[in-house]
Amino acid sequence: MSKTTKTYIRHLHALINRHLGPSSLPGEGIQYWRQRIFHYFSLAIVFFGVTVYLYYGLYFLFSQDYLLLAFSTFIFISSLLMVSLPGIPLKIRSGWVQLMLFITGTFLLFLGPHTNIGMIFLFACSIMAVTMSGTITAIRYMILHSIVLTAVGFYWYSGKFQLTNFPDISLHTYINLAISFMVLNTITLAPLISLINGLMFSIKKERRYQRILEKEQDDLVLARQRAEESDKLKTAFLSNMSHEIRTPMNAILGFSNLLSHKGVSDQEKKEFVNLIRINANNLMSLVEDIIDISKMESGQFELHNSPCQLHQLLDETNNIFEEEIFRRGITNVKLYLKKGLADENLQILTDGTRLKKVLANLIGNAIKFTHKGYVEFGYVVINHHQLEFYVKDTGIGLPEGTEELIFNRFYKCSNNSEKLYGGTGIGLTIARHLVRYMGGDIRVDSRSAVGTTFYFTIPFQKVLVPLQNLVKPWLSDSINWEGKTFLIAEDEEDNFRYLEVALSLFNASLIWARDGREAVDILQKVKQIDLVLMDIKMPVMDGYTAVREIRKFNKTVPVIAQTAYTMRGEKAEAMKAGCNEYISKPINYNELVDMIKQFIPDKMENKTQSQGIVS
Repeated sequence: MSKTTKTYIRHLHALINRHLGPSSLPGEGIQYWRQRIFHYFSLAIVFFGVTVYLYYGLYFLFSQDYLLLAFSTFIFISSLLMVSLPGIPLKIRSGWVQLMLFITGTFLLFLGPHTNIGMIFLFACSIMAVTMSGTITAIRYMILHSIVLTAVGFYWYSGKFQLTNFPDISLHTYINLAISFMVLNTITLAPLISLINGLMFSIKKERRYQRILEKEQDDLVLARQRAEESDKLKTAFLSNMSHEIRTPMNAILGFSNLLSHKGVSDQEKKEFVNLIRINANNLMSLVEDIIDISKMESGQFELHNSPCQLHQLLDETNNIFEEEIFRRGITNVKLYLKKGLADENLQILTDGTRLKKVLANLIGNAIKFTHKGYVEFGYVVINHHQLEFYVKDTGIGLPEGTEELIFNRFYKCSNNSEKLYGGTGIGLTIARHLVRYMGGDIRVDSRSAVGTTFYFTIPFQKVLVPLQNLVKPWLSDSINWEGKTFLIAEDEEDNFRYLEVALSLFNASLIWARDGREAVDILQKVKQIDLVLMDIKMPVMDGYTAVREIRKFNKTVPVIAQTAYTMRGEKAEAMKAGCNEYISKPINYNELVDMIKQFIPDKMENKTQSQGIVS
């Protein structure tokens, strides 16, 4: 075969594929394939419609049946327009062509000597109806076809009409043709209907799967983007965390080493101790932030609502940050506190520690990003059931569009590229979580280079309780536990040494047990032990097991659980094991002494009570 012949064959093949075969153009669903099927019918109408129209047009013209000529011309022209105007919806175009095929077939059957051609048009109408419009339309046309065939038979063979152009077939032949047509129509349409319905089901199923796959693909892309963003944020967080941890640790280790230097004066030692305490508190605050965000994300966070002296809390917060501003030598920023109510003894029901944490995070941020001007915080009563707190600054403000992003964990933003701002990027995240846990919400109003104001609300539940029932001051200098013996179960020597020094200041006698098993043995041998400080995580026998063993033979000795675990359920587990109280590490000196006083009164109290009885 020559090269030229192959070229012609290839062009012909392309022409057939383009106009007659399955389209390679993009498409989907049954609607696409109906477009292609209608295209095939259009070609048939163009090719065969012209021939039929010319034949019958000339026939009507020569027989001077001008009305029939006009009728056939209308049918042909309208059908030709419908198949050649793609702007008209496919449903209308196919419906019109089906109707014209039905009318043409009916017209030819009533015309007389054109029975076979008329039935071909009706058959074409049925095929087009089932492929283009579905099962219901096809069944309707089949019923119409049976009615038409019956009416035509009655018209030609009943003898009730005066006919001039009688058909060239007998009644018997016509009945056979009509029955054959209906049988052929039925056995053709039945499997075709099944095929079309199956194709539609398969196409819809494929499209459904395709949508599912597309959604899953979109979800995977989104998940990947989020994972990449999260990875970037975590990397930045770890970098910031390293900086935030090393900064106070540098001060703690540095000043600790300087304390032992002979050339350091007593005044400088006091200053170093104070700086060590401040940096240790900063480091502890950082650890608590990490623990809090972990608890919140795992659903283990809990609030502890109790009566809180609101103005005392605000004053304490104000004093802390005034001291911080003074210590850091910030002279261009003033701190103001404004209270919404005049009652200095106002008490509300909330978690005062968490409220103070939110205020501290917001005020700390405000001071950090304010180079000149002021930071103001306070609250207003917006109704009888809600308090609105605010923290306002004249700082650098927020870049536009970041009002919500700043509450995302690890997110940090600054519109000042000349200064590096510290922080872990979780302070505002914790603040939002805490406010929502307390039953309120938080928002921000900011303008770049003008300032930022944070607002947050909490429920206003006023508490009417005498102050003397809430505040129980004690003087540490007056405590004397001489003659009292405390058992400390602690596997870490440094932790024991801290408790030993702290409690020895009050003349208490101490016994050290290095594990739970040893603590149980000591309590069995020594009967004069007045109180037990029980660490939870210890070798040989843990604290919970040790307390259970102790309660088998001693149900009265007070046991205070001390643990570095802070997750939800730890306190309940300690109480269930038989402990009387629970204190978390790092142990606050004043909190520990106050807790012990609940169980072990000191000698001064005993003396006072005795004098009261005598008098």
